[in-house]
Amino acid sequence: MSQINFALREISCKVVYYGPGMGGKTSNLKHVHAKVPEDLRGKLISVETEDERTLFFDFLPLDLGTVKGFKTRFHLYTVPGQTFYNASRKLVLRGVDGVVFVADSSPHRLRANAESMRNLRENLKAHGIDPDTLPMVIQINKRDVPGALPTDMIRAVIDPDKRYITFEAQASAGLGVFETLRDISRLVLERLKGHGAKGGPAAKQA
Repeated sequence: MSQINFALREISCKVVYYGPGMGGKTSNLKHVHAKVPEDLRGKLISVETEDERTLFFDFLPLDLGTVKGFKTRFHLYTVPGQTFYNASRKLVLRGVDGVVFVADSSPHRLRANAESMRNLRENLKAHGIDPDTLPMVIQINKRDVPGALPTDMIRAVIDPDKRYITFEAQASAGLGVFETLRDISRLVLERLKGHGAKGGPAAKQA
């Protein structure tokens, strides 16, 4: 849930990058952090335990306008990819305003994508969040890997109803990263402004 700082006249929104392990969530955040001007972003923080890692930072975009006179600050998070860190995944989702689901195009990762989407929906419901009304976009990453799965095949298992806007990406090279971020940011802000953006309806497709 977005938070309002009346002293700074800012609204803070939380966007979580979710998906299977090694799918490119960290690559997305690192690229965004590297490209956002230093005076508009916070430090990239890594919270690590023995085997898992969560990254986050905040930034103040200047090209997204204001909400009722308030600037918008976005806090971007990743979650641990492995399913046995589900408690951490669930914790990171608390108070989320929007989700970027990062799918892996690698030929052996179809089931991992499906399981991660199922897990996301379960964890959102555990927080009392309806996954069908939360702003969400899908990024189909690693389009450059040998034998990359067809986009339509991946969508068939994670978004069979074609509910969500989808982007193809190569996050390690920065391709599709900001396009994905701009659209989830737009959906979150539209919802804040009361325009009824629900679940990221597929206004355009990859």
